[in-house]
Amino acid sequence: MKMSKSILVKLIALAVALVLAALAGVEFYNYRHTPETVVASSALTETHMLSEWVPSLKGTFGDTPVFFFDSGVEGGTMLYLGGTHPYEPATSMSAYVMLNNITVQKGRVIIIPQANRSATTLGMLGNAYPPYYKVETEWGTAQFKNGDRWANPLDSWPDPFTYMHYPSNLALTYQDIRNVNRCYPGRPDGSLIERVCFAIMEIIRNEDVDIAIDSHEAAVMYPVVETYVAHDRALDMAMMASMSLSADRFYMKCEASPKNLRGLSHREWGDYSDTLAVLMETPHTFTDWIVGPMTDDLQPVGQDEILKIAAEHGLTYVDYDYEFGTPLKYRVGRHLEGAKEVLSWANDMQLMWENKDIQVTWPSYNELMEKDCGYFLENPETADPSLVFEI
Repeated sequence: MKMSKSILVKLIALAVALVLAALAGVEFYNYRHTPETVVASSALTETHMLSEWVPSLKGTFGDTPVFFFDSGVEGGTMLYLGGTHPYEPATSMSAYVMLNNITVQKGRVIIIPQANRSATTLGMLGNAYPPYYKVETEWGTAQFKNGDRWANPLDSWPDPFTYMHYPSNLALTYQDIRNVNRCYPGRPDGSLIERVCFAIMEIIRNEDVDIAIDSHEAAVMYPVVETYVAHDRALDMAMMASMSLSADRFYMKCEASPKNLRGLSHREWGDYSDTLAVLMETPHTFTDWIVGPMTDDLQPVGQDEILKIAAEHGLTYVDYDYEFGTPLKYRVGRHLEGAKEVLSWANDMQLMWENKDIQVTWPSYNELMEKDCGYFLENPETADPSLVFEI
C-alpha cells in the first residue's frame, strides 16, 4: 500500500522530534552528572561529606563536601557558605578561591562551596540562559555551571501546594521547599533541603561555630543589595564592617534580620545556635527581571543595555555603571573582603568572642580586581591529587 504524503511528513516530523529529544536528554544528563573540579589549599586538614551529620543524605544530590582548615592554634571557628543559590555563582566562586588560597594562623575555618548541590544539576526552569560561564586562567579556560535557585525537582518531588515552614508553620511559596535559604533550621526526617539545612545547623552547633557567613547575590533592582543582613547578636559587628568597607573600598549597607521572616540563615542560624550569623549580598545583573538577552558575557561581565536605561531613570538600588558592569571578579572580591572585614571586627569586639580570635589569609578585593578570579585557581590536572575534589 502506497504511503500517503501526509503520513510520510508526520513520520519524518516524529523522527526529528525523537532525535532532538534524545540530544536534549543527553545534554540534561551530562549537566546533571558532571561535577565541578576544584583544588584545595595545602592548609586543608579534614574533608567530610554533609551526610556525616545527616546520614539519610548519603547517595543523594543533597550531599556535598565540607572542608576544614585547622591552624592547630586554639581560637574560634568560622563557617563560610557558598552556593546556597547556585545561579548566584560569585558565592561558590568566592568559596573556590578561598578554598584554593586560604591559610589559617589561628582557629579554624569551615568551607561549604555548594550548599545546594542539587540546584547545580539544572539551569533555571523556563529561563533561556547559558548553562555555563567561563573563567580565564593561566592554564586555560575553566568552565563552571550557572545552576538554579532551587533544588532539582527530580530530587525533591512533588512540591506541596504551599510550603509550611518548620517549625514556625509560616506559609511560603511551594518551591521554597527546595530553597536552602527558606528551610532552616530544617529537620532530620524532612524533605531533601530540610535535611540539608538541618545538617548545616548540626555543623554550626556541633563544631561550635562562632561566626557563620552565608554569601548571596542580588539583582540591582532588589532593595537588599550590597548589604550585610545580620542576626541581632551580630548586628554591631556587621554594622562596623559595613562602615569600614564603605569608607575606603566599596559601598556596603547593613540591615537587621527581620524577626517575622522565617527559614533564612541570618535569622535561624542565630536563633537555633550561638553563632554570629551574617548574610552578604553582592550586585548581580544576571538575576534582574528586566535584562535583555541572556548572553554568555552577561554572567561574568554584567553589562546590560536595559539596566543601563533603568539606572538612568533611578530605578536601581545601586549605582549601575554600564561601562563597568558587575564583573565576576568584583563580586567575588566583595565577598572575600566582606567576610574578612566581618571577621576582623569580630576579633576586635572581644566581649562577643571570649578571646576566640580567628586569624586567616585569603585574596583581597584589590587583588581580585587586579588579577581576576582565574589567577587564583590552580590547575586540577597538575595539582596534588589529594587536594583535588569534585563537587
